[in-house]
Amino acid sequence: MTGMLGDSICVNGRPDFTLSVSTRAYRLRILNGSNSRIYKLAWSDGTPLTVIATDGGLLEKPIDKKYVVLGPAERIELWADFSRYPVGTSLELVSKYFEPAMQGSALGPRRGMTGSDLLPNGAPFRIFKVDVTQKETEARSLPRKLSEIERHQLQDTDNADNPRQFSFFMRHMHGLINGRTFRMQEVAADERIRLNSTEVWALANDDRRMGMMMPMPHPVHLHGKQFQVLERRGVLHSGYVDEGWKDTVLLMPGERARIVTNFTDYTGLFLYHCHILEHGDMGMMRNYLIT
Repeated sequence: MTGMLGDSICVNGRPDFTLSVSTRAYRLRILNGSNSRIYKLAWSDGTPLTVIATDGGLLEKPIDKKYVVLGPAERIELWADFSRYPVGTSLELVSKYFEPAMQGSALGPRRGMTGSDLLPNGAPFRIFKVDVTQKETEARSLPRKLSEIERHQLQDTDNADNPRQFSFFMRHMHGLINGRTFRMQEVAADERIRLNSTEVWALANDDRRMGMMMPMPHPVHLHGKQFQVLERRGVLHSGYVDEGWKDTVLLMPGERARIVTNFTDYTGLFLYHCHILEHGDMGMMRNYLIT
């Protein structure tokens, strides 16, 4: 039920990946292609991650983070400037330790992991190594402004006083959304959406509230739409990057998020689901219908 976890990390299809760089800036696009693994990304030398984009493109301005928590299917882009490192330097992009079920110190450095996997979710490990191999002089600098994002406001939505509620939880080996499992053509009354409307959705990871012995993360993904995260509740860390356009939002146990998007361009059936593949296979996937 927690999802398949392997014993080695592949980058661009290769384990033990090494990236050779020159003493200049690079733009690194990172996709979490794991089916259930969550990453707590950081540079091994403590340098902040400079985030310039998320799932749907550039942010309005760069953001520095000590670490970034990335769930399955989420993407970020980093501005990685290696100009200050001498040739011969090696550093690593790592995933730092965290509590996968948000127990104890949440995403903090607590010890005492259990589990039979060589790399259980939350274990610290190296993702890839960076070797600075060549001297290069470059005058390129990171702009302070990267894009313009038209912000959705709650008061501009068609359901500001009554957001759609979606509760994600596991029960009896089934993945459920609002207590329902997947049916190929099924659409419930609260999954029908009017074309050209703008809506706010309230998403909740309710594993803990439903009494799950081991509550699990649920990265929620919408097909066909990019959205903005209006707010989060119940968050015990600072690793999310919600400032840009998203199509996947990671909810750790007990967390809640409000997202907003406009449903334009297309009518028809679209999926929304948990992007841990085993949870989707267990039924944590539903249709929404734009008419």
